[in-house]
Amino acid sequence: MPAHPRYVGYIAQSLDGYIATPDGEVGWLDPFNAALAECSCEDAGGYNAFIEEVDAVLMGRATYRQVLGWGWPYGDRAGYVLTHRHDYKGDHITAAGPIDGLRAAIEANGHQKVWIMGGGETQRAALDVGMFDEISVFVMPTILGDGLPCFAKGAQQNLTLKKSSQKPGGILQLDYDIAGPPVEAT
Repeated sequence: MPAHPRYVGYIAQSLDGYIATPDGEVGWLDPFNAALAECSCEDAGGYNAFIEEVDAVLMGRATYRQVLGWGWPYGDRAGYVLTHRHDYKGDHITAAGPIDGLRAAIEANGHQKVWIMGGGETQRAALDVGMFDEISVFVMPTILGDGLPCFAKGAQQNLTLKKSSQKPGGILQLDYDIAGPPVEAT
């Protein structure tokens, strides 16, 4: 029987918790990505080491369409798209549908490390069903003032800080383990 896959998050957000502008654009990240790219220091952002271990990506439909617009940067990694449409098809999609069906497909396909990419609705859906094992959040030193949140509204979820580190450009990386199921409201 295959081992349970490790579900991981790796996402950038503004200091005020947004991952994109209200219209879904992420161009505000460009100067920070440039700062990481210009750094000759070891593990400036850690993306290359992170993505090497990932064998599948899980994202929402809007994120999928955005990524396709950039040109699929994930090689032959399997793509899973969270959507209410069971018949959703497209390039690089291994399976599409609600979160429980995607989890079953991911586990049936024997993936070892799955990147839960986002957006905020996808991250919340995965969090609510206990799919996250760990998450790395990159806090960018900017306040957007409005936009798409890193996580959609939902139950409180406690985390355990594993590590924090400063990156070039004033970026703060926070690595967390997910500390059990969401906290029940009282």
